[in-house]
Amino acid sequence: MSLIEVLVALVIFAVGLLGAGGLMLSSLRSGQFSASSAKAMALARDFGEMMQVVPATVVSTSTSNTSSFTVDTANSLSAPTDCKGNGATCTPDQIVSHSVFEWADRVKNTLPGGRAKVCKDSAPKTADGLYQWDCDGIGDLMVVKFGWFAKGNTGSGSGDTSFTADLPKLTIVLFGNQKEFVTP
Repeated sequence: MSLIEVLVALVIFAVGLLGAGGLMLSSLRSGQFSASSAKAMALARDFGEMMQVVPATVVSTSTSNTSSFTVDTANSLSAPTDCKGNGATCTPDQIVSHSVFEWADRVKNTLPGGRAKVCKDSAPKTADGLYQWDCDGIGDLMVVKFGWFAKGNTGSGSGDTSFTADLPKLTIVLFGNQKEFVTP
């Protein structure tokens, strides 16, 4: 075997290693997204269960905004009355407010840079097919929208990466057309 053949074999081997490295990075990114998506789905399920525990009559007669179960974790929520210990008695509004506050805190601690918005939205996508954070507040379709920080291309063409969470990464319908769980 000549020296040129050895050099060609090394170049081919190096290109193969670079390709394998790129594949591994892509796999890690995909795994990170899958893990965050699974956590977000579990959080959505928890919120849906929390909504079902509180009777619709309590929600519809509530004076509190949090009792309508509309929440955006991007806005700061004030810590509600502690309804857990020492024989505390709380109103239905306080119980719902406390539950929503704890759920929002779990979103922020579970997802990297996590944000969640729970709202009524008859059209969660824009005209170009992208999910949006804004909600129209119309109809019976209750959705939860999740976003978190993840590495991605900035689109500048320079190959730079940055952390992005400007659009929801996952939108889940909690209840569709079930008036029993969604107040007017």
